[in-house]
Amino acid sequence: MSTPVWLAPAGGSLYAYTPGRSWKVQRIRQKSTVEVAPSNFAGEPHDDWWHGHARVLPASELRVAKRALTAKYGNKFRWFTIVTLVGRLRKYGGRAVGLEISLDRVTPGDNR
Repeated sequence: MSTPVWLAPAGGSLYAYTPGRSWKVQRIRQKSTVEVAPSNFAGEPHDDWWHGHARVLPASELRVAKRALTAKYGNKFRWFTIVTLVGRLRKYGGRAVGLEISLDRVTPGDNR
């Protein structure tokens, strides 16, 4: 199942921000492998998929994810956290968490 999220690069990784009790967080805690692809706003991929590993950031590292997303999306991310995420937090309960995604290296000739 595909789950669209906003991703932002920082320090060689990608970062996301999401409700801590969401399905994607539960799945990453059980199995860290992920696949990501650039997509449109509806989450429909428009390029190749990349394999990687994700981890849920401890609260002490949440700032890294928020800074990366603010640097990329600016006020859009701020608005997202205030309006959209607040509603989702009410639905799912709990606090927001950051996700760190490290993509596997691509070797020459790899078709990903």
